[in-house]
Amino acid sequence: MGIARCLWCCALRQTSAIVSHGQMRIPVTRHFIKSFQPFRLGLGKRWLSSTSWIPPDGSDTGVMIYNSACKVKVPLKTVHPGLLTWYSCGPTVYDSAHIGHALCYVKFDIIRRILSRMFDLNVVMVVGVTDIDDKIIKRARELNVKPKEITELYEQEFFGDMDRLRVLRPSLAPRVTEHVPHIISFTQEIFDRKLAYLASDGSVYFDTKAYGRYGKMSPLDESLDMRDAGIKKSLRDFALWKRAKPGEVYWDSPWGRGRPGWHIECSAMACHILGTRLDLHSGGSDLLFPHHENEEAQCCAYHGSHQWCNYWIHCGHLHTKGTEKMSKSLYNTISVEALLEQHSVNAFRLFCLLSHYRNNVEYTPASMAQAKAHLRSIRSFLHDAYAYINGQLKCAPLSEAALKQKLVETRFKVKKSLADDFDTIRALDAVLDLVNLGNKELRTKSQSTSLARSAGTMVSICSYIHYLMEDVFGIHFPGVSDAANLSLESGGRLSRVMNSVVSLRQQVRSFALLQDEASSQQVLTPEEKKVKRKERVPLLQACDNLRTELLKTGLQLKDHHGSTSWSVAEESVISGIDQTKEDTEC
Repeated sequence: MGIARCLWCCALRQTSAIVSHGQMRIPVTRHFIKSFQPFRLGLGKRWLSSTSWIPPDGSDTGVMIYNSACKVKVPLKTVHPGLLTWYSCGPTVYDSAHIGHALCYVKFDIIRRILSRMFDLNVVMVVGVTDIDDKIIKRARELNVKPKEITELYEQEFFGDMDRLRVLRPSLAPRVTEHVPHIISFTQEIFDRKLAYLASDGSVYFDTKAYGRYGKMSPLDESLDMRDAGIKKSLRDFALWKRAKPGEVYWDSPWGRGRPGWHIECSAMACHILGTRLDLHSGGSDLLFPHHENEEAQCCAYHGSHQWCNYWIHCGHLHTKGTEKMSKSLYNTISVEALLEQHSVNAFRLFCLLSHYRNNVEYTPASMAQAKAHLRSIRSFLHDAYAYINGQLKCAPLSEAALKQKLVETRFKVKKSLADDFDTIRALDAVLDLVNLGNKELRTKSQSTSLARSAGTMVSICSYIHYLMEDVFGIHFPGVSDAANLSLESGGRLSRVMNSVVSLRQQVRSFALLQDEASSQQVLTPEEKKVKRKERVPLLQACDNLRTELLKTGLQLKDHHGSTSWSVAEESVISGIDQTKEDTEC
């Protein structure tokens, strides 16, 4: 980490220098950083690459991003101004997606939204779908069906799950089977450059020693050089084209019948669609090596370049029991469907905001409870704020200057945090601070009969929170303003009907609680008041039942001190209210 920082600092200064780190000498120029000798990282491991990450020329986005290729945060620059090309490793469609996958795709979805909606970038995102693979072939044999029947089923299910989680659809989602001619051509070019060879088993392997710059993304184990590589020249060599075994699906190629290797698929599709230079590549942290190492090597070999992708980002894993990674091989997975039976989409997406995308995160009842608590806080504030805006909630005059200043500070802190490697934790903290101040103002009881209100200030705050939470983070908080959409379906009468319902219910509650005007004029002993309140308990129960029934239709009532407000609930519940989903959802 220290060495990487030194490399980057020298590059930023754009000066020639020689920096010594033990046995390592690093000459630095303005355009690239080149190490003459491999340096050691841990026992038996070293970088074998002769060229490290090259800071790209381009348009500065104002974002600092942690680049896995150099292990440090660097300025994000795009090849073309205002345009960011992004390739993400997609699903291998042989089984259902679990919430470990969902965590990764939701976090990248949030980053995509941040780049496009906070930093005005046109993001062109390609997600590759692996629909031919050893696991797919094995599953098809087990079920005695064609591989295509497996892949079509699980691809449709995957994108259906992502839709439910509000993950934006990619710009393109190419399938490997539809790009085999491009993969063959890609392999042929590497073969013609003498950087690949045909082995005795009929498969084509990438020649890492001939390439000479393998090991760019991750330190390698030197002891591999001393082991028998079998049919390969080196244990590090990997298959570009795999000879088909009897009974396997195959395509004809210059090297005989076979199918693409795993790593070549993403390289060929990404280059075919996005061109010779890629801004950003993403995937789970387990893909950094060997998959992404191999992708970079293949693409550099194909294009004859020193750097294909400028920035690599990797998402941490979801753990279920301390350090236990969620994995199908460990039989500890939870499907997306099972997740959404227990928790809302909002709760899971906010859960994803509570940890940095690079860190591993533990999925526990406590961590989900924390996400739901934050949702309740924001949801409650928005409900009360809209009630105040619509004159349904009375409170003391707001401190407009303090609220406006807090809104300005919040906007600044949020953008600054998101520009710093997409730090959603600090951004959310800033929003919650704004919510806490707003709640404090709205809950201050008025000591006078003043009708003064600061609706404009509260509208500004609600508007910003809605924009940030919904457009940028993908968390939906319907408010009173959403009633207009429903009004169109009911002849424009919904608002008037609900206002009448709220008014009538409030009158009944006031009568049951002896708070109506007639009761206040009566002089009753404490015992008489107790008797009357007991007689009127059924009226209070009827008011509570009305609130529950309205909630099932998607309309929420909330009682305040001396008044009642209504809003559109987050989810319309046809029958029953799931208390584990924060009553109305949150």
